[in-house]
Amino acid sequence: MSHRQASRTAARIATRKTASATAIEAFARSPRPLALRCSVQHYGWGDPVFIPRLIGRANLARRPFAELWIGAHPDLPATVDLDGVDMPLDQLIAAAPEALLGLRTVNRFGPRLPFLLKVLAARQPLSIQVHPNRSQASQGFEREERAGVAVTDPKRNYRDRNHKPELLVALSDFHALLGFRPWERIAETLAATPELAALSEHLAPSAAGLQTLYRRLMRMSQQEVNALLDPLVTRLAQEQATRPFGQDDYRFWLLKADRSFSIPGRRDRGLFSFLLLNLIHLRPGEAIFLPAGQLHSYLQGAGLELMANSNNVLRGGLTPKHIDVDELLRVVQFNPSWTAVVEQQSSDGSHRRYRVPAPELMLEQRQMHRGEVRDLEVDSIVLGIVLQGTVEIDAGNGSQSLSRKRGEVFLIPAPCRGRLHCRQDARVYLASVPEHVRGPWQLDSQKWLRTAHP
Repeated sequence: MSHRQASRTAARIATRKTASATAIEAFARSPRPLALRCSVQHYGWGDPVFIPRLIGRANLARRPFAELWIGAHPDLPATVDLDGVDMPLDQLIAAAPEALLGLRTVNRFGPRLPFLLKVLAARQPLSIQVHPNRSQASQGFEREERAGVAVTDPKRNYRDRNHKPELLVALSDFHALLGFRPWERIAETLAATPELAALSEHLAPSAAGLQTLYRRLMRMSQQEVNALLDPLVTRLAQEQATRPFGQDDYRFWLLKADRSFSIPGRRDRGLFSFLLLNLIHLRPGEAIFLPAGQLHSYLQGAGLELMANSNNVLRGGLTPKHIDVDELLRVVQFNPSWTAVVEQQSSDGSHRRYRVPAPELMLEQRQMHRGEVRDLEVDSIVLGIVLQGTVEIDAGNGSQSLSRKRGEVFLIPAPCRGRLHCRQDARVYLASVPEHVRGPWQLDSQKWLRTAHP
């Protein structure tokens, strides 16, 4: 590069910095609702239809659209147009935290967005995985930093220092594995499975017994894995051919996962999880909450995820990505459990609030009819997505309103007292920071675990 070219480049950079600083200063003086441009993660398990159809994007090549990220995580932040200046949302928040997050949120969580919202659409099973708690994430991050593992390295376990409690609300019929079944149910399933029946004799009815069994399965040699799973898969495939399994039967998903992840000479050990974990079936609007340490896998369907602002995942199978069995075993909780979410619903069903025991997370659904006006009674930043219809967002401070339609995303800064005007019958989801942390609620398992374990 010549001296003249270098000078011109430096001048353009300086001009952009000046324009950015001016735009940020103007926004901080008078916050207003912002349109967000969000990007997609194209993981191999993604559905090629749901997200493209939602956001109105052609996908003739049928590329997998797995997750639409709505937030400020540095791995894939949303972008805003601030007076003609394109800016990643995480940079804008860092430059003007109180103008976006509000003082309460900054005091509790620091100058960063504490949650991450996603639209997830799965065509095939995700990895068997678990999320760390805050202490485990912090220690793991520092350990990998000291070891010199780059944050971008595919073998990195901890990409940030944060925990990852997670809420998922189904947008379609949604199947998942979630938490270990009760000990007696696991023993019954193993005893009724000839290829694995010997394992049930060594399952003690305690967390320690479950831990011993799971550790044995995850650490046995590939030869031993094949010796157990090869005859099981062969038998189930023969049964499926004569009498197909339904989607509320774990055997349906075990065979589907085997076709996706096993290769000749190597059965995926993640298949064992289908005999150990609860199979759940959510209808649209129903929700699950995943605390730290709960083993799970999303199997198929579309949902809206709200989680702490983290990308920490520890995997144990059903994936071509990095697997670290030792770290997963260090984090997994071995008490049989599953967690459902209580939704607080208005009498006419127009307003649902999903309450979870995580300080960063609150999700609301607003169902609105044309001409309706709704106040947003929150004092934190709000990220919203329109799933149906058209709404107009009024900040209530005299600034220009913002119109958003199906598939479009918006941000309302905390200092604005937002109001939604419905221009066309609409369904909107709103993520924010709750004023108070709610406790966990347990629901009757028969209401949520729609399954028929053979």
